[in-house]
Amino acid sequence: MALFALILCTAIALRVPQLDLRPVHGDEANQAVKTGILFETGEYVYDPHEHHGPTLYYFTLPVLWLSGADSFADTTITQYRMVTVIFGLITLLLLWPLRHALGPGAMLWATLFMTVSHAMAYYSRYYVQEMLLVCFTQAVLVAGWCLWQRPTVKKALALGVCLGLVHATKETSALIAMSLLAAFVMTLLYGRIRDGKAVSGQLHMLRDFGAVEYAVVTCAVALLVSVTLFSSFFSNLRGPLDSLLTYAHYLPRAEGEGSAAIHNQPWHYYLMLLIHTQRQVGPRWTEALVLILAIPGLLTALWPRSEPAGSATHNTDRHAVMFKRFVAFYTVTALLLYAAIPYKTPWNLLVFYHGIILLAGIGAATVVRLGRWRIVQAALCVALLAGAAHMGRQNYQGNFIYHADARNPYVYAHPSTALHRLTNRIEDIAAVAPEAYNLHINIIRPDGDYWPLPWYLRNYERVGYWHRIPEQADADIILAAPQLYDMLQDHLREDYFFEFYALRPGVLLHAYIRQDLWDAFMETRQ
Repeated sequence: MALFALILCTAIALRVPQLDLRPVHGDEANQAVKTGILFETGEYVYDPHEHHGPTLYYFTLPVLWLSGADSFADTTITQYRMVTVIFGLITLLLLWPLRHALGPGAMLWATLFMTVSHAMAYYSRYYVQEMLLVCFTQAVLVAGWCLWQRPTVKKALALGVCLGLVHATKETSALIAMSLLAAFVMTLLYGRIRDGKAVSGQLHMLRDFGAVEYAVVTCAVALLVSVTLFSSFFSNLRGPLDSLLTYAHYLPRAEGEGSAAIHNQPWHYYLMLLIHTQRQVGPRWTEALVLILAIPGLLTALWPRSEPAGSATHNTDRHAVMFKRFVAFYTVTALLLYAAIPYKTPWNLLVFYHGIILLAGIGAATVVRLGRWRIVQAALCVALLAGAAHMGRQNYQGNFIYHADARNPYVYAHPSTALHRLTNRIEDIAAVAPEAYNLHINIIRPDGDYWPLPWYLRNYERVGYWHRIPEQADADIILAAPQLYDMLQDHLREDYFFEFYALRPGVLLHAYIRQDLWDAFMETRQ
């Protein structure tokens, strides 16, 4: 227990400080604006085309209420990112109930690897759905294990709640559901191959266990939770239907069609991110230790050390053996599914990487146990701890030094710190303008690629977002795509001071500041 608590303290130290250090990503801003609407109006309507499921927004509300913020404009990115931090820490806490399923040693190693993982920590500090998805999946494993150990209706209810939350978090929950179902079937079939038990016999065992009744309870509760959230607590009855129809939109995107093609990557993309990444002159990033240890973990799960049939140890461990097999099959299936989909973004790897880390914990415990002699086991532990320390160092670098640097493998289409120059300039102009935060700002980008500016401009009351040049293009400040420069000149009647800014690497903005406002600002710099 003391070691587990120490690891959790390390996790807090790597996740909580300086949550506002990194500029807000466009996807984070998108989610925060959606939450802001819910916070201010109490209204949420599921959008089957964007934004994903409702859990992130609803679970953010208690944090915003406790923060004392009166409006969306009063909130800070720290409050939003604290939500994903909390769920990242809950994911770690939920490893404790699996200490008998994985083994105490394996549970501690898995907790340590999840704590120091650069990927896990980076996206725990990222206001998108992935960390909630991992947390609810971990909760499914815990609830399923508890139900398997000693079935009760309450545990079936808990499993249903967890499954409902998974579905209400993100559309990729379909991949998790397929992986869980495939793992269940393969665990039964593998029992026939490995243990010589007929599948029909195992099904009879499940029937005696009351599996059908508990499955009905679980599915009913999962459906109720999902419908409640997607319907905005029954105020939008179209929501649950849209949560199914959305796949007509997301399947072409997953295939990388249309505008989604920019996210197409080869099947090995996720594995290469984890094994080794070095971009330009910068650090070498790797979490290969976890992947290497997952191999003996997988072998141990599928070919465990056998005990004499009928022995106390054999009877005690058989549930744990089946659980480890289930985790192994789930992880491999999820990895294959995510690898097969052309559309890939770095944060998507968390779902199957979570399972890989569980297998790595089993693998680390196995490797140490194979040492047999205490001195060899101690040496192996020191080597594994050294590897974990190296991962922890990368974790720190990725979150506090290279937090918005393109050399960080998990920085993806991310604004650089140069974005702060633009937002600070707008603040400077608002400070000298008679209108202050009622300043008129026009943002013109034909592709609609202006995120995360709606987050940074949330205090301003007159901001227009345009896909084409409006008839009345003049404003106190105009932010426009460079390709509109010549066309925009024909629409402007005022005089402007002109500057260049970068929204993010490769995405530029021309900034037009009304000349009289610029002159007033320069007078403050005399």
